[in-house]
Order: sequence, then structure tokens, then C-alpha cells
Amino acid sequence: MASKKEMLEQVLSDLSDSLGSDLLGALIATPDGQVVVSLLMKGDLNAQKLAAMAAAVVGTSDRLSKLVEAGDFQDVLVRCERENIMARRTGRRAILVTVVKKDANIGLLNIEIEDAASRIISILGS
Repeated sequence: MASKKEMLEQVLSDLSDSLGSDLLGALIATPDGQVVVSLLMKGDLNAQKLAAMAAAVVGTSDRLSKLVEAGDFQDVLVRCERENIMARRTGRRAILVTVVKKDANIGLLNIEIEDAASRIISILGS
């Protein structure tokens, strides 16, 4: 049987297969910003820094959603000039972070992220 790490790496590999060249990087991190597994195709991405910053954004967004009583936080999409970053909480134990090209299909990204998040939760628990 595959280890949890191997199963999580497979989730990222499948995400890469689904999104193709639109995906520049993906990682799974703990809510406090530690890298669990990463798949970084863009050479200058630093997994540790990306995980830490994404965890901070997710934590702040979660608190903001509570402050304005908007319901449970789901994900955050940071739209940038050249690329976009999406971070999604996957249960209490992990965050899925993706970096995609600016012109990536966000609808497809949302669908694939939702599928990957469900798989991560099934591996790590909610």
C-alpha cells in the first residue's frame, strides 16, 4: 500500500495532468505553512515561502469571512499581472495551493481543485 506522502504526490501529479501547461506549481501545506508535498514546475518558486505565505492568506481570509459573517471560508484566488494563485483549505489539516498561468481556465481550475481537495481530505481526514 502506498504511503500518505505517495498518495498526496499522486493527487498533485493528477492535478498537473488535468491542468496541463496552465499549472506552474502546486503544493499541499499545513495550516501553519509547512510543506507536506510539492510539485513546482516553475523554476523560481520556493515551496517553503509559497506555503508560508499561502497559509497566512488563508488564515486572514478565514478570519475575514467570520468577521463579516459570510459563512465558512472556502478558497482565495489572487489574480496577478502574469499569474494567478489559488489557495483552498482542504479540511482542518491541509491547504492546497496552485499557481497557474494568467489565462488559465478558472472554471476548470475550480473543478479540478475541488476534486483534488476531496481526495486530500480522504487521505488526511477532515
